[in-house]
Amino acid sequence: MTVELVAVSNLDERRLAACVGLWRDRNGVIKMRKIFAAIAALGLAVGVSTAARANIVYAINQTSTIPEVAGELSPLSDTILGTITTDGTIGVLQTSNILGWNLQLNDNIRPEYSVTLTPDNSGIWFNTGNGLSASATGLSFDFSSPGAVFIIQGTTYGFSSGYQYFCLQATSGPCIQGETIVPFYYAVDGVLATGLSGAVPLNGVPEPTTWAMLLLGLCGIGAVVRRRRPMTPAAT
Repeated sequence: MTVELVAVSNLDERRLAACVGLWRDRNGVIKMRKIFAAIAALGLAVGVSTAARANIVYAINQTSTIPEVAGELSPLSDTILGTITTDGTIGVLQTSNILGWNLQLNDNIRPEYSVTLTPDNSGIWFNTGNGLSASATGLSFDFSSPGAVFIIQGTTYGFSSGYQYFCLQATSGPCIQGETIVPFYYAVDGVLATGLSGAVPLNGVPEPTTWAMLLLGLCGIGAVVRRRRPMTPAAT
């Protein structure tokens, strides 16, 4: 059976229907329809994959406070506020899945100690175990996952210096179990939240620009689905 190939990239739906008639017999028409269905299904799969893997910007907003205690350096109150950007991976995040961050470590009592960490002045010192995870709407850390540690620390003073870091630690590691925020130095304004267990949300919600990208992907999927609808004959 001879097959005639026709470029259809610029044809409208009526001309596309006419192209189906280029097959020379009934069996050929059935095969052509199957080919179009397969192409549409492939486009749908690509659209889903693209939407799922779009970069996601998660908002982070955590505050820990220690009330005034006699004989101790107190009160203390620190906040980590900003964003972490991932490659769209859903589930446990490896270091390679984290594309960037912009995190303000704010000392709410002594603002002069506050610092903003970005990839230009900080790095991911630890990301071990299966602690840090992403969903479509937020980041969380599992404080019950053995050996799980996630640390972003400023490089001005170097890793393991005790300066300028944010640490999430489940059991054992370089920090203390819990969530630690240190805008300046751990012995000056570091605040530790303890008693955490299970998966604790980091108050992450995709930024509006991220939702726009996800919706764009879904619109693409909808276009493919619409094109899969059978064409109805024109009324005579």
